[in-house]
Order: sequence, then structure tokens, then C-alpha cells
Amino acid sequence: GNLLPIIMETITGKRDFMNVYGNDYKTSDGTGIRDYIHVNDLAMAHVKALNALIEKKENLIFNLASGKGYSVLEVIHNTEEVTGQGVNYKIVDRRSGDPDELVAVSKLAKDMIDFECQYSDIKTILESMWAVYHKH
Repeated sequence: GNLLPIIMETITGKRDFMNVYGNDYKTSDGTGIRDYIHVNDLAMAHVKALNALIEKKENLIFNLASGKGYSVLEVIHNTEEVTGQGVNYKIVDRRSGDPDELVAVSKLAKDMIDFECQYSDIKTILESMWAVYHKH
């Protein structure tokens, strides 16, 4: 039920359309804002964390995030630019409990393992996903 795979399934025809849950959030375009992180950044952070665990022999707990949020409509429009395909969506009622914006910060990860995202701008994430979904 995550946005990015749902968008990819929609443009590849596995879904006829996708729902955008609400357009009345307190955001610039009315849709919810979320933080996305590239799988390569996650993998890099895990390797750095494992190395730190081996060296420091202490537990590590921190957020891994890009620190930048994108609205649902921004992600849809960026997907259309990256893929050259239209995303068939309809706006439906928002889900109860969904916050307007949910963006994490990785300052502690930066301090503890020198982690910073390298690939987590939305276009790079979408280009990577499209390369996988377009093949299959």
C-alpha cells in the first residue's frame, strides 16, 4: 500500500487507476507530504551502521530519511515527467489519521555513522523504480 509502487502499478496497467486520499491537507497543493528514501541510500546506511556496530560495539537507533518531503501530486507529476506516461488517478476522501506532512530528519545518523542521502531526490528514485517496473 505504498504510494510509489501503486503509481508504478498504475502506469504499467496492473491497476486501472489509483486513489489520492484527500486534497484538503494544509499543504501547497492540498495533498499529503511524505519523505521518500532511495533503496541505495538505505543499503549504504545499513552497511555504515553494521561497521559502526562492529567498531563501537554499541546499539544504534536513528531515523534514515532524506529530510525532504514531496506531496502526492508532486510525486505523480514527477512520475509523468520521468516515464512519459500519464497517471490515472482520482481524488477520494482522505483517510482518518493521515497527517498533513510526515518528514523525518537523519541528523543523528549523520552524527553517528556519517550518513547522508546521495540518491534520494524524487527524480532519481522514480527513474530507478521505472527502470525496474518498465522491464517487467
